[in-house]
Amino acid sequence: MKWAFIDYENIGNLEKIDLSAYQKIIVFLGAKQPKIDFGEKKYDIPLEIVIVQLKATQSNNLDFHLSYYLGRYDSAAGKDVTFDIISNDNGFTPLIAHIKANGRTCKHIKLATVENISAKLLQSLTSKPKDKRPKKVASLRNHIASHMRIKGNELAIQGYLNQLVSDNVISVSGDSVEYRR
Repeated sequence: MKWAFIDYENIGNLEKIDLSAYQKIIVFLGAKQPKIDFGEKKYDIPLEIVIVQLKATQSNNLDFHLSYYLGRYDSAAGKDVTFDIISNDNGFTPLIAHIKANGRTCKHIKLATVENISAKLLQSLTSKPKDKRPKKVASLRNHIASHMRIKGNELAIQGYLNQLVSDNVISVSGDSVEYRR
């Protein structure tokens, strides 16, 4: 079971996050964020979303609230629940290490690297002849995970794959990949 703790103030929208992968989603909105942008995604299943809307604007206010709720939910959730902290803020690293040291699986997922596709990944794909590149989505996902050193981070892998599509490097049809460059 996975729960997401989303630093919306830092992420900006939920379009690049597959919310259906989570049983509980806690979204932290800054005081100046009156609404949530889900993008174009549609979900066929009900989502359990908790929204924490901050009232005051102060430096690191959202980070403190997210940390408070992490502790609160850590004491309430069973140890089988995995926490994903979705934020581009590196300030959560020591807290994540502490949560992990206390026996809970907890990961930091950054979306910033998804915004501008890595030159390293693009180079690894386009430097090979088209017939030597991954032809199936599963193979491409493995290639991305290996080259970007993000094995096990399905959200980041999907983000890179989506970026390759939106940058018109590839097109995907079913489970097949076609290269445009």
